Amino acid sequence: MPTTSFCLATSLVLVVLLGYSCALDCALGQCPSNDLGRNGVRRGQHKLHRSVDLPEKPNIIIIYGDDVGYGDLNGYGHPTSSTPNLDRMIDEGMILTQFYSAAPVCSPSRTSLLTGRLFPRAGVYSGQPGSNSSTGGGVFSPFSNGGMNLSEITVAQMLKPLGYATGALGKWHLGIKKEYLPTSRGFDSYFGVPMTQNDCHSNVEAEKHFGPCPILHNDTVAIQPADVQNIDAAYVNNIKDFMTLH
Repeated sequence: MPTTSFCLATSLVLVVLLGYSCALDCALGQCPSNDLGRNGVRRGQHKLHRSVDLPEKPNIIIIYGDDVGYGDLNGYGHPTSSTPNLDRMIDEGMILTQFYSAAPVCSPSRTSLLTGRLFPRAGVYSGQPGSNSSTGGGVFSPFSNGGMNLSEITVAQMLKPLGYATGALGKWHLGIKKEYLPTSRGFDSYFGVPMTQNDCHSNVEAEKHFGPCPILHNDTVAIQPADVQNIDAAYVNNIKDFMTLH
């Protein structure tokens, strides 16, 4: 991770769940101008830095972006895309070249990320009957009554007893009722869109049942309707506030 000027009094775990890949680099800082090196590839990007001694309770920040492919980032060799903030993380850390998501769609892959389990075991799969009904390959819709099984233990729930402050930010998409939201799943705080952002773009049917797409702060509506086109700045400010607090 890049160094930061924040003084962190408590070890923290922050999970940033972004709903669209174009926000991924900007969420790490101001969207800068093109910063490509020779032939469109930043120098030193493939250097594997030596390991360093970690504190007993290192800070943990997980950034998870929808629709980001292996070759989409400049740091992985894309000749024209500009992702200097992500490239800086690579330059100051390491680049991994083999990694697999548990699923190609939102809700199942998020479930496995947070629980470390195969998503069908956590009640997230296509056509499940009853309260956890979902649609589209296990992707929860605004009409789904349930969410990820309440019996599942998330990484936030595991780390809180160890003294970590836990926060989630961005697109949740694992259930919109209070008992399924991040603050009921081990996170101290949450700021973001509880469902897929696809339902924030003129989805008339969704608005009939759910109202305009909201941005939640913890489990209450902070902004409605959500301005997803300009949500980056709000996310960055929320991340800074969380890190400053902890």
